[in-house]
Amino acid sequence: MGVLINEIELIDILHKTKKALLLEPNYTRKYMPLGLAKLATAIQSNGGTVRYSREWVANDSDAIFCTSLFTYNSQEVRKAITGLQVQVCQNTPIYVGGVYASLMPDHLLQHTTANVFVGCSNYLDSIPPDYEIDWKLNDPWDKFSYCFTSRGCVNKCAYCAVWRLEPSIHVINNWKDHIDLNKPYIMISDNNLSSQSEKHVEDVVKFIYDNKKTTLFNNGFDCKYITADIAKSLGKLKYTQGGGMRVAFDRIEEDGIFQDAVRLLLSGGIKKSKILAFILFNFQDTPQEANYRATECLKLGIRPYPQQYYTLNCLSQKDKYIDKYWTENLVSAFRYFWLMAGYYTKMTFVQFIQHTDRYTLTDEEWEKWYYTK
Repeated sequence: MGVLINEIELIDILHKTKKALLLEPNYTRKYMPLGLAKLATAIQSNGGTVRYSREWVANDSDAIFCTSLFTYNSQEVRKAITGLQVQVCQNTPIYVGGVYASLMPDHLLQHTTANVFVGCSNYLDSIPPDYEIDWKLNDPWDKFSYCFTSRGCVNKCAYCAVWRLEPSIHVINNWKDHIDLNKPYIMISDNNLSSQSEKHVEDVVKFIYDNKKTTLFNNGFDCKYITADIAKSLGKLKYTQGGGMRVAFDRIEEDGIFQDAVRLLLSGGIKKSKILAFILFNFQDTPQEANYRATECLKLGIRPYPQQYYTLNCLSQKDKYIDKYWTENLVSAFRYFWLMAGYYTKMTFVQFIQHTDRYTLTDEEWEKWYYTK
């Protein structure tokens, strides 16, 4: 049976490892497995060698390091670990980190013999990723540098995992060293960069601007912390297609605050086409509230992105959470309408339902659609 390992134990293991297998389970993803990329640098800097794979491979490694993504990818993670134990390397220690491992360590320990590291490692956060390994990235994601400049979030939203995974709020001092200046794009992955000091935000923007990088802020800026000065600074940057500047309108309580923040970003020089807004739905909100938030984005000329709520212990995407104000059919129809580019620019949700054969709402669902608290 596996055990939990702490930061000191992880560092000791990495220093002693001379030959490592870096395993990424075969779930769908776009980006570089940043944790594995940092592990690669850490092991090689101590004289070790690494091999990366997305499937079982015969090997004579000292240790196997496996990453995990969301909790609903848990089956792929457990399958990868079990396959290694049964078919390849029964006696080689396996270490697992990442989101699923950190949110549900007991579940992973119960169903595998892997050892589990919970949360973020300050040691690995200080280490640049290895960009030389072929991480099997599709275009354009192979042209990106991937970087966290800070950790933590001042908010403790019930639906969010960030403050659970990153309890310490701090800047990563050497974050600039983690960027490959030969790559044209940079992804800033901070979970709440905007809640850091304005000085740090300005430092990040200046570095990107001075090095002429096209930018993707992968996680939404918190509208509460966007000022005119920050908006003007962000307006200097060049952004990727598909919403390189991302904001979030997750709660009806942010009504007014969100719209003002977007107007500041627009007045600061960011094009409407470069702004994408996350719209959390199916979490204690009514369909009318969710639809209002998405519609407000349209009025501002920016793209809303419907983000369906899953519980933080959801073990499969088939095991969907449905809030009391919603039904599974209503969730599916709402997501389809707002996700498919074009529909929401030409008609309302009600008109869409009336003109499509794809979805039909029952009388009960129409009552839920029009319900107001």
